[in-house]
Amino acid sequence: MPQNPNERTAVRNLQTYLRQLSYHNPEISAPPVDGIFDSATETSLKDFQKVYGLPVTGSANQYVWELLYALYRASRAEHTGPQRMEVFPPLPPDDTIGPGASGFPVAAVQFMLRELETQYGGLLDTKVTGSFDEDTARAVREFQQQNRLPQTGAVNRTTWNALADQYNTLYTRFPKQ
Repeated sequence: MPQNPNERTAVRNLQTYLRQLSYHNPEISAPPVDGIFDSATETSLKDFQKVYGLPVTGSANQYVWELLYALYRASRAEHTGPQRMEVFPPLPPDDTIGPGASGFPVAAVQFMLRELETQYGGLLDTKVTGSFDEDTARAVREFQQQNRLPQTGAVNRTTWNALADQYNTLYTRFPKQ
């Protein structure tokens, strides 16, 4: 008998949780994650129940679901790398950050300019204030000139990418100690 979409989603979640736990516990077999409750899924669930001292029924009541989900979340937290953080949030409609702007994206631009100045020279000494002032605009224009970019004094996607590329290259070659 075919499963309804809600049942398939529930089984897929169950399989996902069991599979995560199986990566770090060889006593739990890894089920397929396909939304079909087959013998491999039942075996994996029984393995889980045995490992955690539960009645080995091959079915999941509310307690089993809650324990399985809690252990899944704990396993993900322990074994998953750090989450990626978008440093450069969505740009304004004209795709630029310029004089008068403030906040973290401006501080990131100022920080990269300052670090590039420390290593290469030729840019104004940029202070990290988070406010896009005239000193920041001058440093951006200098950076744009050195990189044969239009000297607008504002950071559009092209200028941002050039800054980020040079910063990333610098710290791939010369990581800070």
